[in-house]
Amino acid sequence: MARKKLNHIELFAGCGGMSLGMEKAGFNLYFANELSPMAGETFAYNIFNEELRNNETINHTFWIKSQFPKKEIKNRLKENPFEASTGNYSDLMDLNTLKDKLLIGDVNQLLNILETNAELVQNIRSSEIDLISGGPPCQSFSLAGKRKKNDVKNTLPLSFARVTGLIRPKFVLLENVKGITSPFTENGEKYYAWFEVCKAFALEGFVPVCMMLNSKYFGVAQNRPRFILIGFREDLFESVINRNKSKEILLKKSLDFFNKANNNLNDLTISDLDYYDIEKDPILFDGVIFPKITTDKDYHISASEAIGDIRNTRIKYKISTIQKGYGKKLNQVFSKKTLPEDYLIKNHEPREHSFEVKARFRFYQVISRFQNGLKKSAINLFTGKNIDKEILADLFEEFSQYNLLFKNNAGEYYKRPKNIKEVQRLIESIPSKKHSQRALLEFEPAPAQLTIPDDICHYDMENLRTMTVREMARFQSFPDWFEFRSKVTTGGKMRRFEVPQYTQVGNAVPPLLAKALGESLKKSIL
Repeated sequence: MARKKLNHIELFAGCGGMSLGMEKAGFNLYFANELSPMAGETFAYNIFNEELRNNETINHTFWIKSQFPKKEIKNRLKENPFEASTGNYSDLMDLNTLKDKLLIGDVNQLLNILETNAELVQNIRSSEIDLISGGPPCQSFSLAGKRKKNDVKNTLPLSFARVTGLIRPKFVLLENVKGITSPFTENGEKYYAWFEVCKAFALEGFVPVCMMLNSKYFGVAQNRPRFILIGFREDLFESVINRNKSKEILLKKSLDFFNKANNNLNDLTISDLDYYDIEKDPILFDGVIFPKITTDKDYHISASEAIGDIRNTRIKYKISTIQKGYGKKLNQVFSKKTLPEDYLIKNHEPREHSFEVKARFRFYQVISRFQNGLKKSAINLFTGKNIDKEILADLFEEFSQYNLLFKNNAGEYYKRPKNIKEVQRLIESIPSKKHSQRALLEFEPAPAQLTIPDDICHYDMENLRTMTVREMARFQSFPDWFEFRSKVTTGGKMRRFEVPQYTQVGNAVPPLLAKALGESLKKSIL
């Protein structure tokens, strides 16, 4: 029997990581919504094969609102999305279906369109939507108290829940950062954003089952904890319980929470619902309800396995030459049949750095190998803190085993320091206000914080540089053909609304994780 394709709507779609993984798991994308035109350009190019900079080829991408007409596409792609919402141009005026569309703009405006167009909602429902997924900012969300009216982020979880309530998919999937589980204070009271979000979906008719995952358990080369909420439509939930007797107790707790939310909302307490941590309850993650762990417990893809084969940025790599390891696996899992044989990997251009930056990166590489608390002492040395003489002696013993980067009139060169004073003089010549910088650990997965490229440098002494966009994408499990569009990076005030390539990668849902989630959801649906 052929595999059935299921229908999927993606909100807060970003550059397309979730959609790529869901497609591989057997989901057809019905429509997607993304606020940022910069991330939307990447999504359109890879998911719909649509080049937005060419007006004649745009058939799938529509702006909900813009200050510019359709013909001024280059201005639309640079537009501040928060200002776009006040624009006079909309591509949706004559649109009677959202199928196979990417809608660029504010999800609240999309919600307004749906709430005022019952026929459009009915058309979507008649297509039998199986899943709506997304990852809205939720960190300070609460159903109680006063939310800041000028902070649109505080309305997004409600908007997400309301869209699902209108369309009534079988399931809803929300992805967010681990920090959503940490309490915040509002009007003197503690609130848990994840718990408040669960209430919002319960009030729209979905029974929440929550978990804390880590991408490294699903073949992703990154130590990336993520909170996941799966909401089951109420009328399906009893059958889900009946088919999963081994998880009956935890599923019934979710059902009790749902019933209490709809009858005695104000009486709910944090003890009324749990989330299940993959670190503490790995046995639950068997591919039924909870996604299946795909790596051995004590083995995870390391940084060197992820990017070691493309570390020489002077080479123009062809996808066809990636013949082994992690890169080959990604390209096979997320294969693309239309690629030419000589297709060159994109987004792999290194950034230029001064001697001071490179010497600092080498310092980070060296101290990443220190043991017995000496790494922290080395950081204290770098930041100018007083160090005991005995610790200084221990530090020099460590530093003397490695080459550091120095400079004289003849240029840059490597050498081992002769004494701790030489190390201190080098440190004084390469100061930095950024104390979050560090080097990758060669034999460990990459860390989760990958949205700001300057925060981390390569593990290899021949590569005293930050990661390329392609290397970041490898850590996130994107295949090498997936091309990131728009500008590479940004800064200053532009960071408030621009979503350049590095941020697109760092904000994405890893496709391999999305695939695992999609496969477990598909089992529940079918």
